[in-house]
Amino acid sequence: MLTISDIVIALVSLFLLNSFRVFVRARCQNTLPIPPGPLCLPIIGSLLSIPTHVPGKVYAAWSRKYKSDLIAVRAFGQLSIIINSKQAAQELYERRSAVFADRPRWTMLELTGWNFAASFTPYSQEWRAQRKILNHSLHPSVTPMHNPILLTKVQTLLTNLYVKPEDFRQHLHHHAASNVMAIAYGYDVKRANDPFVDVGTRALLTLADCQLPGARMVNAMPMMRYLPHWLPGMGFMSYTARAKALVSELQDGPFAYAKRSLIDGTACPSLASAQLELNDAQGGGVEGEKTLKRALATFFAGKTVTVFASSILALVLHPSVQKRAQAELDRVVGHSRLPTFEDQPSLPYISAICREAMRWNVPVPLAVAHSPTQDEIYDGMLIPEGAAVMLNAWGILHDPETYPDPETFKPERFLTAEGALNDDDLQVVFGFGRRSCVGVHLANERRGRKRDYCQCRVQGRTRQVSMISATSDTVFGN
Repeated sequence: MLTISDIVIALVSLFLLNSFRVFVRARCQNTLPIPPGPLCLPIIGSLLSIPTHVPGKVYAAWSRKYKSDLIAVRAFGQLSIIINSKQAAQELYERRSAVFADRPRWTMLELTGWNFAASFTPYSQEWRAQRKILNHSLHPSVTPMHNPILLTKVQTLLTNLYVKPEDFRQHLHHHAASNVMAIAYGYDVKRANDPFVDVGTRALLTLADCQLPGARMVNAMPMMRYLPHWLPGMGFMSYTARAKALVSELQDGPFAYAKRSLIDGTACPSLASAQLELNDAQGGGVEGEKTLKRALATFFAGKTVTVFASSILALVLHPSVQKRAQAELDRVVGHSRLPTFEDQPSLPYISAICREAMRWNVPVPLAVAHSPTQDEIYDGMLIPEGAAVMLNAWGILHDPETYPDPETFKPERFLTAEGALNDDDLQVVFGFGRRSCVGVHLANERRGRKRDYCQCRVQGRTRQVSMISATSDTVFGN
């Protein structure tokens, strides 16, 4: 029977073995320095310095302090490198995309079941298969087909906000979920406590648990997953089975509904129905359906209300912006109807508001990590094979050299002197290279819907509701 002493010795041995592994690897690697960063202590590395609040802001400050586009931190032997400039991101993620298209292997993602998602899947045949489905389903030539759904849903949102503004946050989350469920599965979310949405939301919350300190340790030392769960620091393991069940239901429940609807002839047009028919025609069989199920669940996991909430908050805090936006809407749309997608080219200031909302409160401040498949050199610094390389989108979009007075909400920064939209399309938000967000075209369509909110002339109520819920959580980013 194991004693406490045996377990302590085993833990210390694991730490020492991991430290030795890191040391030997460093000695065998290129003698070039890794990017600069905070003080690195034995075993725990830079853990005490790694920020937990607004990390993008801290990493950007370190980038200026060390005069380097890349910053490095370590935690329990895992090296993370943060990219703090658009130029470095384009060089590494686009020009060297074949090397930087992989993902780190996170043990916690496997334990919670999230390793199914294309966003976290290694650069492999499974990832290519999911990506092919999503590319086909969300291609620019296809996304306009979803416009009727988007317009119907936004009208429902406006009605809900007008009738019951105090449930502001709930309306936004319901709206985001109903959009995704209708487009992906042909499913109509009619009530606030919808079972599919409830399971999906609870499953998404488990992603945050993958970032707990104990989880970072098991990611660096996968053998820890086999230690007793009652040990100090191992409490995060007790819920992994429950999390995995939720993640499984996130995949299985809506997909089973879409299949049943297709069989009994009641299916609404959706990504699921179109791809299921295509899979049958191509003889994809069970494996094809499994890949489709995962791809659709990845699409659901990408829903977020951050930009919508940020737009509303910004309009409340800056009445002059709201007034100018309303004047543009009145001039282009009039008072007898809501805007449509066809109006978007004539509404540059509204589009600028949407872009500025994404810059001002970026939905995914620190993007999902990439991992190089070989040692790479950038600006005289070594990026070792297997390192976790993350894009600091917050820092790039708050760089005062590119965006003067970055903390201030200024839609005008996205307009030319003539009042037209400039060419800054905020690609940083959607990522670069082979891992860039596949839903960018649909996201741009959905950004256009936010002008509909401005058309809802309930300014007094808007102010009340937005101050109740000044910000909204980012659920997930790809």
